[in-house]
Amino acid sequence: MKKTIALIGPSDSVEIMRESMVRFFPNVPYREYVRERIEDTHEVIEQCQRECDGLLFSGIGVQEAAKARCILTRPYAKIERGAYSLIRAFSEVIRQGISFDRLSIDCVTHQILHEVVREFGIPFGQVHSMPFSTKTPEQAFLDWHRELLESGQVDLAISGFGLVYQELVSHGHSALRMLPSSLQVRDTVEHLLTAIAAQGLRSAGIAIQIIQLSRNETYSTNQYDRMKDEGRFFLELLDYVRAVQGSIFTIGKREYVIFSTRGVIESPEHLEMFGLLIDWGRKNSINVSSGIGIGTTAYEAEKSAQTAISHSRELPEGGLFLVHDDHIRGPLGEEDELLYRTRVEDNALLRIAREMGTTPRYLDRIRAIIEKTGKNTFDSGDLAACLGISERSARRVLKKFMDNGHASVVGQGAPHTVGRPKKLFQIKL
Repeated sequence: MKKTIALIGPSDSVEIMRESMVRFFPNVPYREYVRERIEDTHEVIEQCQRECDGLLFSGIGVQEAAKARCILTRPYAKIERGAYSLIRAFSEVIRQGISFDRLSIDCVTHQILHEVVREFGIPFGQVHSMPFSTKTPEQAFLDWHRELLESGQVDLAISGFGLVYQELVSHGHSALRMLPSSLQVRDTVEHLLTAIAAQGLRSAGIAIQIIQLSRNETYSTNQYDRMKDEGRFFLELLDYVRAVQGSIFTIGKREYVIFSTRGVIESPEHLEMFGLLIDWGRKNSINVSSGIGIGTTAYEAEKSAQTAISHSRELPEGGLFLVHDDHIRGPLGEEDELLYRTRVEDNALLRIAREMGTTPRYLDRIRAIIEKTGKNTFDSGDLAACLGISERSARRVLKKFMDNGHASVVGQGAPHTVGRPKKLFQIKL
C-alpha cells in the first residue's frame, strides 16, 4: 500500500511542495493542509495523522507550532531555511536590481547569514538579522520588520514566514519571500519516506508496558490526599495511553498494563512524555516503576516487560526500563541511563561471573557503566550511585572483585565527611 504524505504550511510553500511531489515523486500520494498562520497549524494535525502516513512541514516554524500544541505520532520532517534558501533570495534581489545596503532577514541563523554574505561576493551594507526561536511568535517577526522599514533603517525585508511577507506587502512595504527550493523538498521527502518505512518495520512489534505505583511514606499525607494524587496521575496516564494509541487495563492495586505497538510507544516523544509522568509522581510522593517489553508475540512482549519492571523496582524512586531481544535500556531519560544485555554470551564475562558467584548480566551492567563513564576506578559510593544500590552492597561487590583478582586498590579518595577516606578500586573487565 502506498504511503500518503501530508503537505503542511502556508499556501505559497505548499504550492512548491506540491510541484516537487508531482515532479520527483509522481507515484507518492499526498494531501494538502494549508494554514497561513503558523500558530494555526495545530488545527489540522489530528486530521493529518488520521489520513496520512508522514507529515512534511514547510519550515521549522510550522513544525514547532504543531509540536507545541499536539503530540506527533507519525514520522515528520521540515524543509530547512538554510544557505540555499538565502542564496535564492539574494539572487532575486540582484534580479530586481535592489540595493544590498540595508536589509532585514529573519529565520536563518547568524552563522548561515555570515557565511552566505562572505561567500556571495557582493558588498553588503547594514544587515539586520532575527533568527528563528520557538519562544518568538510570528507576530514579533512582523513587528520587527515593520519597525525597521517604517523607521527608515532598512529598505528591504526578507522573510521565511508567509504571513509576515503577505502583511508587509499588503501595507506597501518592500519585501521578499524566502521559499524552499524544489531540490530541498526532494531531499526532505526522501528522508521522510525512509522514516515512514522504518516506522513500519518497528510497528510490526508488539509493545507491552507494565506500570506499578508505590507511595513514598517519608512525606505524611492522609488517605484522601493520597487518593486525589493517584487519581490525578491516572488522568495524566490516560492522556499518555491515548497518545501511544494503546489500551490500558488494571491488573492489581496501583498496577496497570498498556498494550500498544513498538513504533509508537518507543518514539522519543512518548518516552519523554512518560518521563514527565515519572517526574510528576516523584514531586507528589508517588514512585512510578515501569517496564516496556517488545516482542513479536504478546507472550514474548509481556515476559520482556516483566524483566524490565524488575529492574525499575530496584531503584528507590522507580524509573522506566525497556527490554527488546536480549538488550535492556534504562532508566530511560535519566543521567545514568545504560544499555546492556539480559543474556550474556561473552565467555570471558561468563567465567568471571562463575568465579565471583554473581550473574553475567550484573557484570555486563558494570561494564556498560565503565564504557559510558570512560573510567574503571570507583569507590564504594560511586559504584552504589551508578548501580542504584546501597553503599554497603557496593562494598560487597568490590570485595568480590578483589577476592577473585578482578580489581585492585589504586589509591584513596578525599573524604567528604569526617572519617577514613574511601579506597579507590580499579575494576578489570
